[in-house]
Amino acid sequence: MDPYVVVSLFPKTIPDFADPPAHTCRELLEEYAAAVRRMACGVLELMAEGLGIVPADAISRLVADAESDNMLRVNHYPPAPAQPGRLLTGFGEHTDPQIISVLRSNGTTGLEIAGRDGAWASVPPDADSFFVNVGDALQVLTNGRFRSVKHRVVVSSERSRVSIIFFGGPPPGERLAPLPQLLGDGGRSRYREFTWKEYKSSSHKGRLVDDRLRRFEN
Repeated sequence: MDPYVVVSLFPKTIPDFADPPAHTCRELLEEYAAAVRRMACGVLELMAEGLGIVPADAISRLVADAESDNMLRVNHYPPAPAQPGRLLTGFGEHTDPQIISVLRSNGTTGLEIAGRDGAWASVPPDADSFFVNVGDALQVLTNGRFRSVKHRVVVSSERSRVSIIFFGGPPPGERLAPLPQLLGDGGRSRYREFTWKEYKSSSHKGRLVDDRLRRFEN
């Protein structure tokens, strides 16, 4: 059995029931996803404000768009016996390709992020907090001011880890490039323009660990 469930949102992908229960899985997922999407958009507007971007919704509108490529994923990592000399990973090192991702998990450790020196640091678990990741698309839009962080999940030998992640992506046909306000005095763009659909197609051709943005650098 796969350790995760993926649900594509907006448009709906969960079928209607002929005689649905009072609260269907779809209704609960849609309610949660809509609330987290609003929060993600709020975070993006605060980030835009911090960078002096006008209007403040220049980035968040891409996630709020009716055609945005949003996704909700539920991960389950069952415990596994420790093996001396071997690191058990539930999800290999990678960056998120979307604009923003918002994660919430139970109180089990496992999430790790890579520092600039390549060393891995464990993220303390907190079941009452949301963890926000910058995605590759946001790195492009901000011309590298905000950078996507490589992360992974290490399996615990004692407890299961469960996480639910909202991925906020732009519409498939959206053309992505650094915002003009962030090009600086020299007007240098670190990335060439491309569509979100083009980027997703390119990322599927490589390995999870690959630096997918390298192909789009100027």
